[in-house]
Amino acid sequence: MKFMNKKLILGLVALLALFLSACSQKSAKSGDNLPSAKTILTKAQKANYNSMHATWDEKSNGKTSQKAAVEYTTKPTIIYANVSATSNYYKMWVEGKNSYIQMKGTNSSHWFKTTTKASTYSSFIQSLNGNLLTPFIPLHKQFKVKKNDNNYALIYKGNNKRVWNAIVSDAAVTTLIGIDIDDVKPINTEIQVDVDKNYNVNDVKIVSSYKDDGQKKTLTMNVDQIDQIKKLSVPSAVKKNPVDLGTLDKK
Repeated sequence: MKFMNKKLILGLVALLALFLSACSQKSAKSGDNLPSAKTILTKAQKANYNSMHATWDEKSNGKTSQKAAVEYTTKPTIIYANVSATSNYYKMWVEGKNSYIQMKGTNSSHWFKTTTKASTYSSFIQSLNGNLLTPFIPLHKQFKVKKNDNNYALIYKGNNKRVWNAIVSDAAVTTLIGIDIDDVKPINTEIQVDVDKNYNVNDVKIVSSYKDDGQKKTLTMNVDQIDQIKKLSVPSAVKKNPVDLGTLDKK
């Protein structure tokens, strides 16, 4: 009887081992079914978003040297930007063809109004939209894909100069943050792009450290609140009595 019990126990152990092995193979197979980085980047950059929020922060030797925050909505197109640098600090609203800007550090706190073509800001919005990821498509082999709950996370870690150039060549960065990439030596860059199963971007996080003119600097960029900003409007105090600078960009 004892011998039979031992055989029974051994049989149960064998069945348990087979079960665990099958589960392991199933899990590995599921992991193999993750979309490629190229698929995620290609499909995500085709998306069109109605609203978004983004922030940039550049630190030099641990202290912020320039930063910016932007949010926008479409239908109608309204943009708000708050930019701060060592020698430049301004707030700006864009509503259709009208732009309102307030320069800090001057003798006046007035808002100034200009009229420009809507296309003037189209590259900026397109860049923050799906085109934010376009420069990374040729570099898709540098990224890894991981499961993030029911969504996907696209991850990069390294110091590839091409990845760095892709970040700072983007209009969403260069329009607001001035970085001269000629003599920059990347130290480390971390990128995480979270997308849902339909390849809609949930958020983008970029942290990149580098050396510029012998100083260690860090650029942090976050894009979030995608399609979550329901309404954005220029404050009445801004539109009340701006100093009209006339029409620019007449062509």
